[in-house]
Amino acid sequence: MLPTLPPRRVDSHKADYGRILLIGGSRGMAGSISLSGIACLRSGAGLVTVAVPESIQAIVSGYEPSMMTLGLGENDLGQIRIERNSPNEAAFGLLTEKATVVAIGPGLGQSADTDHLVADLYRRLPQPMVLDADALNSLARQPKVLDQPGGPRILTPHPGE
Repeated sequence: MLPTLPPRRVDSHKADYGRILLIGGSRGMAGSISLSGIACLRSGAGLVTVAVPESIQAIVSGYEPSMMTLGLGENDLGQIRIERNSPNEAAFGLLTEKATVVAIGPGLGQSADTDHLVADLYRRLPQPMVLDADALNSLARQPKVLDQPGGPRILTPHPGE
């Protein structure tokens, strides 16, 4: 038998149950980040936002209408690339500040852009962060970053990572 979530107070608000920011996905890899968002909702998170490249935003939002999405800039490979002083940089910055927890990696892809993003968030964000999939591959390429966490970190490797 699976555990059940406790009943929610009748006077509660969805924001009372956490704000999760998931970061990942890339052109051709929208599934894993979408399924991660659905898992967050099913586990009881109040607000789930999935930040993905603009080219897959519609695909990800179509998986589950209860997830919010943010389309970010992307490089030629269809992977997240956040341009300085762009409108989506400001929106992304606000989401990272408000998040209760951040998860990064599913479908992220591997490139210099993703390495920069992973290292920056790993060092800068004080919230708990879960790193999975390509975020772990990124850290493996930059092992010095591991000694500089901005807050609690959970790494979820499997043998291929």
